[in-house]
Amino acid sequence: MMKKYLPLGILLFSLQILAFLTSYFVTETAVNSWYQDIVKSPLSPPDWLFAPVWTALYAMLAVALWQLWQLRANIQARKAILFFGVQLIANYTWSFVFFGMANFHAAFWLLVFIIFFTLRTMMSAWPVKRSVVWLLVPYLAWLGFAAHLAYAVMTLNP
Repeated sequence: MMKKYLPLGILLFSLQILAFLTSYFVTETAVNSWYQDIVKSPLSPPDWLFAPVWTALYAMLAVALWQLWQLRANIQARKAILFFGVQLIANYTWSFVFFGMANFHAAFWLLVFIIFFTLRTMMSAWPVKRSVVWLLVPYLAWLGFAAHLAYAVMTLNP
């Protein structure tokens, strides 16, 4: 059974690494230049904190998606997978919008979109696999915090 899904796992892992590296270079360039000069929320954590937090969150996201994938024969699980995919693609684009384009308004509203689809994922997953919902709670909390940070940047840097 595992051999059947090995190519899918390798593909998803490779896409995850590619997305991370691409996002990392866009983010790193901005963090070492204009990002240092903008006004941020007083609650902004130190830059070094983001990498370990996102590593833990992406690990939980991977486990959540794997649990949903195992239940994909269930219509609710398929809905949750669809919503999960939508929010994940939007999540991958966020760094490009915020750091690559420095479009703070679009970045804030993109976070609202991601939060909405994360909530949709959680609502769809609840009836079929509640552990998925609990795995997404820290991610949702971090998204809420990120929305606060993005809103502050948007309003403090008109």
